[in-house]
Amino acid sequence: MKKEIYIVILIIILIITGHICTQIYTKNFFDNISVQLDNIMEKIINDNSELSDLESEIEGIEDKWNEKYDLLAYYIEHDELEKVETQLISAKANIKIKDYDKCYEELEKCKFVLEHIKDKDSLKLVNIF
Repeated sequence: MKKEIYIVILIIILIITGHICTQIYTKNFFDNISVQLDNIMEKIINDNSELSDLESEIEGIEDKWNEKYDLLAYYIEHDELEKVETQLISAKANIKIKDYDKCYEELEKCKFVLEHIKDKDSLKLVNIF
């Protein structure tokens, strides 16, 4: 009986440790993406001459996203990840046609979904019950 209790405690500790590690990884990656999205949004608001660089910046974000997508898909719902990917593709398309107002809206939605995923998957008492 004592042996089984130790095994159960060990399994619980491993699960909690794994969750904390994935949560930290997700938070860092999503914060990095959010900062890059903020930079693009700031350039759109300021309407400065750097608007020509936006296409390469959004492609860089999309490349990072595609690179990490498979790893994130192990522990985050695919539907949530696809929402972010859809927003990035829409923003990229709007940048190509130079519809910066619509692009700003898509980037704001993308940031919202990223924050939603972070909150939804965080280890909080609200999410447990």
